[in-house]
Amino acid sequence: MNRLGFIILSILFKEEAISKLSSMAVHEIASLENLDLKENTIYKKLKDFERSGYICRGLKEGRADTYFITPEGIECLERERS
Repeated sequence: MNRLGFIILSILFKEEAISKLSSMAVHEIASLENLDLKENTIYKKLKDFERSGYICRGLKEGRADTYFITPEGIECLERERS
């Protein structure tokens, strides 16, 4: 887990993106923090977390994929905080 990963998981948790219906698109995640990163960098980290089981895909927003934090992701976030 690096700083970017922690921030992404924190955003999803704080914004209550915890189900398919409340999921967030990459551009929404990028707009909430001044990360000064390209959306593609955030997308790559989301794909890593999806493979790890920390996030899942939600419902599409137009053509964009959306993502939400899983219980495993919340557990990982809590471990990193303590």
